[in-house]
Formats: sequence, structure tokens, C-alpha cells
Amino acid sequence: MKRFWRFLLRKSMPHDALSSMEFAVFGLGDSSYQKFNFPAKRLFRRLQQLGATALVRRGDGDDQHYLGVDGQLDPWLEELWEEVLRRWPLPQPVVPEDVVPDPTFDVSFGGEPQEVVEVSVDGVCQATLVAEERITAADHFQDVRYLRFAIDEGQGAIWGPGDCAVLRPRNLSADVDEFLATVAWTDKADLPLRISPRNTTTPAWPQPVTMRWLCTNYFDIMGVPRRSFFEMLSYFSPSVEERDKLREFSSSAGQDDLLAYCMRPRRTVTEVLGDFPRTAPAIPLSYVFDVFPVIAERSFSISSAECPAYVDLTVGIVEYKTIMQRVRRGVCTKWLAQMRIGETLSMRFARGTMRLPPASTPIIMVGPGTGIAAFMSFIQSRPGADNYLFFGCRSENKDFYYRERLQRWADEGSLHLYCAFSRDGPTKVYVQDRIREYSQVVWSLVASQGAVIFVSGNANRMPDDVRQAFADVVAANNPDMSTDDASNYIAGLVKDGRYQEECWY
Repeated sequence: MKRFWRFLLRKSMPHDALSSMEFAVFGLGDSSYQKFNFPAKRLFRRLQQLGATALVRRGDGDDQHYLGVDGQLDPWLEELWEEVLRRWPLPQPVVPEDVVPDPTFDVSFGGEPQEVVEVSVDGVCQATLVAEERITAADHFQDVRYLRFAIDEGQGAIWGPGDCAVLRPRNLSADVDEFLATVAWTDKADLPLRISPRNTTTPAWPQPVTMRWLCTNYFDIMGVPRRSFFEMLSYFSPSVEERDKLREFSSSAGQDDLLAYCMRPRRTVTEVLGDFPRTAPAIPLSYVFDVFPVIAERSFSISSAECPAYVDLTVGIVEYKTIMQRVRRGVCTKWLAQMRIGETLSMRFARGTMRLPPASTPIIMVGPGTGIAAFMSFIQSRPGADNYLFFGCRSENKDFYYRERLQRWADEGSLHLYCAFSRDGPTKVYVQDRIREYSQVVWSLVASQGAVIFVSGNANRMPDDVRQAFADVVAANNPDMSTDDASNYIAGLVKDGRYQEECWY
């Protein structure tokens, strides 16, 4: 991909180099981010600059749409196919609706139950839980945990400040048993499976693979299914009534109904199958990899840096009620919360988006809530350096994560700590208010000492509010500077790598 971009961006490329090309671009993005669909926009513009002709308008998929990416994809695809078929008409549909796609694997039960032997994978380490502590008050509404994992140095694990630990969660045994009963596979769940790929490679699974292992470690049976799940189920339903409903949910016209039935109440794969009792046990074994989604990996900022043999994580346990008043728990955090000391999991490491400057350069960290996770590693990696932290939470006595450690570092001179407790006073105070309060300190660090700013935490409103606070600091310390000039100053810091964000939903 990098070679492709370098080729396209060559200044020596003639303006008509792609004059014989016709193209279409649909971007996948999230409009809450500053550079919404930036790669797609840039690609579309560059192809036109080189003489290529767009078949249809650029499509901008948006995860913030109430229908997700499909909200923009459906009308864009209709436009695309209309234009393609107008130019190159076909005597019949490309793929008739009644044609069932071929399975990715051939799958069958075979043999007697055997012990499952795990397979090692390059870059994946085995980590053992050695310490666990709730770091919010017992009566606080949110459960946040500190977890420490030990890793054998012989496994060659390498990570640095700002990097992430990547985990693939497991489904709990009770959830797996319920799913197996729903699809009528309980009796065969522990039998070895024969799996033969058709046009792909087989992942590094243990040997032998069983359906119970797949439902525990591979299939996302507790996730909210996407539209394609309903489409695949419709191919195999023996019930006319259930098949019609599944087709309705997978159609463009039925997306509002799917939103009301599945997305808003956060129905899981298992619950949906329970609502289609004749379809659930009719799923062919060979299609399980095409019907059921795969558990997505989860990334957590590493909170440790002092010892390569340990990985510390700061994990907020996800729990909420749906509009049906059913309690939902996050697949990954539910699994982590029930782990016991001495249990192991698989972990790999990924480069984070934030990069530390030299220890001689001051850093300003803004980390409300669990946004503090990566900054714990930053502070430990820079003892004695100029580290400034703006931390925010609801209450000093309820959810002041790592309070004792942070205050100790502040007493030792390794940290300048500014806290905002939004519910402890008569008025709500947030990290952006503290940034404005200490405007002169912040401006001196940025303008005179070349400080690098880091922002980490929830991506809803916080990143924009914090960026505006820094722009206000610039304006307050430069009376001749306009509001737009102050915003452009912050944009310049972003461009120079001196203002870095790592935020999530």
C-alpha cells in the first residue's frame, strides 16, 4: 500500500497518466474524528488529478450514522450498479438472489473426543495473571481494574511506552453451553472437526479443533450480529415465515426494522438464534465460518514500563442496561473480570499511536478516566523529567485511579499533577477547565520549552473540548491573535507531531 501511495504521489506523474481509468471510491470512516475519511478523499482527488474518471460520486461511510456504514453504502452501491449496468449491461443479475454462496471451508465431525493441544503463534505470548485490584470504590457505579500479567522473558516480548497489549477474548462456558443448545450441537461439541479450506489458509488453531473450542475462542456468539448474519441465515431457514423475516432484515428497505429489533436493544447472536428456533438448528456445518462472526481482538494501552517481565493494564469493566432493561456486559472485560490469579491468556503487542519525545522535552498529558492508562507508562519511563498530567474523574474518593502512586510521583518531583473532580464541588470541573486555569503554565511549556501534548480517553466530546481549551490558552496569551489563528496554531502542533491524540469509544 505504501508503494502504491508513493507511486500515485510522484510529482513527475503526467496529468493524464490515468486518463484511460474509470474508478469508484467508498471510504470507511467515523465523522467524530478530525480527519473523517481522509484517505478516501485524498485518493479520490489524486485519481482525478491524474486524469481518471469517477463512475459515481465518492462514498463516505460513517460509523456515526444510525445504520452504521450501511446508511451510506446502500444508496452508493445502488448508484454504482446502476451506472455499471448502464455501461456494461448483462442479460441476467450478476448473482441471482436464490444462489447460495460457496462455503469458505468444508467441515464435518469425525473421530472420538481428544485432548486439545494449543499451537504456538509467532508474536503471541502466554501471559499469567499475577495481580488484580479494583481501583474504584466498591460503591462506585463503574468497576475499573488494575491487572498485572507476568510474561516469561524467553518469549521475546517487546513493547515500549504508548504501546498496546492486544487480546482476543474468550466466551464464558455458560454462554457457550447456551449457544450450543440453541443450535443443537451440544452432543457433538467435543468431537474433533475435519476442516478443509477451499480458497484460503487455515488459521493457527489447536489440534484437534472442536466446536466447543471454536465457540469459546473464535466465534463471537455474544456480539451483536450485523446485517450479513441475517442474510446468511435466510439461505438455510426451512421456515417460510422465518426466512421472510430474515430476508427483510437483510434488505435495504428493512434496515430501520433491523435497527429496532437488533441494534438498539443490543441483541446477541445467541438471542437472535433463539428468536428463529427452526432456522438455528438448520445451519449447515460447512457454513459455520461464513455465518458466525469472529471475535475481534481488543487493544489496551499498557500502563507499565519499569519491568519487561510484567504488563500492567487498566481496564474499565463494561456493563450497561439495554432498552429492554437487560444487563449487558462487554465480552472482553467480562472475561477479564472473572479471571483468577494464576490463569493464563494469549497476548501480543502492537505499536501505539503516541510517541514520546526525548526526556529533555516536557510533555503535557491530558487523560481523564481510563485515558490515564498509557500515561502511567509515560511517567515511569521518564523519571525526573518534566511530566505534566491533567487527570479528570467524577470524585476524588470514588474513581481517582492510581491516586497514591500519582501523588507519590508528584511529591518526588517526577510529576506535576492537576486534577479535575467533576462531581465533588458545587459546579462541574473538567480537565479542559484546569487547562484554562493554568493557562500561563501551559503556554510557557508549549511556546518556550517545546512541550509535546498528549490527549487520551473517551472520543465523544472530550477531544474537541480539550483542543478548544488549548486554543483558548493560545488566544489568552496572545491578545493580538484571532480565534482562527489560535486554532490554526494548534493545527500546526498536530502537523508537527507536538499534539497527539489516542481516543476511543
